[in-house]
Amino acid sequence: MERLIIVGAGGSGRETLDIVEAINGPGRVFDFLGFVDDGDTVNLELLRRRGAALLGSVELLRDLDVAYAIAIGSGSARRALDAKLSGWGRAPVSLVHPAAGIASEVRLGPGAIIAAGARLTTNIRTGRHLHANLYATVSHDCGLGDYVTLNPGVHLAGNVTLGDEVTCGIGAVIIQGRTVGARTTIGAGAVVIRDIGPGVTAVGVPATPLPDRMR
Repeated sequence: MERLIIVGAGGSGRETLDIVEAINGPGRVFDFLGFVDDGDTVNLELLRRRGAALLGSVELLRDLDVAYAIAIGSGSARRALDAKLSGWGRAPVSLVHPAAGIASEVRLGPGAIIAAGARLTTNIRTGRHLHANLYATVSHDCGLGDYVTLNPGVHLAGNVTLGDEVTCGIGAVIIQGRTVGARTTIGAGAVVIRDIGPGVTAVGVPATPLPDRMR
């Protein structure tokens, strides 16, 4: 068994523990040790109810030889943590729920977390630490950068390209062949029918970048 710590002890962390437990089943793939978190608002009672513990801060991983999964929604936060942990020689694991669907020629980057009901079809490439949440779908020939976040119910059609740290809000849809630039947020329920540039927040149907003063 591989020893595993989840970085982030909030709701995303507990959802990630669900994935670990589903993967383990009766065979125990991972020896889950607990959570680490640098925040001061962790709900310890919720962790106790799951039979899990908060082991301490992220700094604990400097000297502890374990694999890790980053269960934090922010792509930029995942990037910073990944750089720190990789610098300490720690290696991320990818966690794919047994009820997710990963089809042919899908290459997941290190540290991907794929939730129940998510579907990735064929010839898809992802960067580091993708989060694909409940029932997100990624169709053929898509390319996703590092630290991309697909919230529940996001749908990417074929040949979509997402830059690093793109976040797609719940229920967002991107039609075939579109490109979204790095560090852009696509709002909940938005429909992307044309390319969206980097570093913006795009909302609505069709998705349109907000003015700077409204971001």
